Amino acid sequence: MPERPDQSPLTSARSERVKKVAALTGRSARRKQGRFRIEGPQSVRSLLAHRPELALEVFLTERAATGHPELIELARAAGVPVRTVDEQILRALVRDTAATSSAGATGAPGAPEALGASGTAGVAGASGSLVSPQGVVAVGALPAEDPSAAAAALGALPPEGPVTVAVLHEVRDPGNVGTLIRTADAAGADLVLLTRTSADPYAPKAVRAAVGSLFHLPVLTGAEIEDVLAQLAATSIAAAATSGYADSELFTAALPARIAWIFGNEARGLDEATLAAAPLTVRIPLAGHAESLNVHTAATVCLFETLRRRQAGA
Repeated sequence: MPERPDQSPLTSARSERVKKVAALTGRSARRKQGRFRIEGPQSVRSLLAHRPELALEVFLTERAATGHPELIELARAAGVPVRTVDEQILRALVRDTAATSSAGATGAPGAPEALGASGTAGVAGASGSLVSPQGVVAVGALPAEDPSAAAAALGALPPEGPVTVAVLHEVRDPGNVGTLIRTADAAGADLVLLTRTSADPYAPKAVRAAVGSLFHLPVLTGAEIEDVLAQLAATSIAAAATSGYADSELFTAALPARIAWIFGNEARGLDEATLAAAPLTVRIPLAGHAESLNVHTAATVCLFETLRRRQAGA
């Protein structure tokens, strides 16, 4: 169970409360506290508007409170405490003083995730990693990881009609995970599933990269790829994957209306067993001299081609 928010004013950047929020950079701290951190007005707005039951506490500077009064209104409507703090305290909430240049393991239990590669302004130095939360930080209750939840979520999708699912399998960088969630949201996906070997979508870097999309559609973690493939087949959703060796091209292949795109590891792609188990494999045609696309670019092409066909009634 997440801790109840302390009601006392927050006046010191070195207080234990500040250190606990800052520690949420690490996966082990998130699991121990049962909480995660959300940074920036857009992400916090999405949290309060779409998943208010997860919100535990919101911190704002005076300037942010003036510039984003809707955050205060949404928090009050949801019964979420709002704390006005100075800029120094807010920055301390997102500083990881334990970070070093060699501690950027992507999602390894107990290690802080690497920062700065997701397009968020920030600097890193000897005092730790620092990002700019634009005057707004929230703390949320960490959803429990349940390997059986993926099967239940797939079973809860409409039994007929178009369905789009994004499955992230062994995607190890939290920034990629967050960006892929955002892309799936933008392309109208119904569900995002992450296998047990993917990075934590509740890591601060992933939450920042998702820019609120983490709260717009169901995102479930902890599944085993074998179980996901079996449940997809049971719910008549075709598993699809990309491969440079596939015979069919994405733009000319017949795509099922009920489809689950499986996206693999940044360096290796999907393993042979998963590729072999997918009923549909396609290749994305490349016209230039590039040998391949990164996982986010490939996912964007696949998901928006699916959306294009759905809108065209194809």
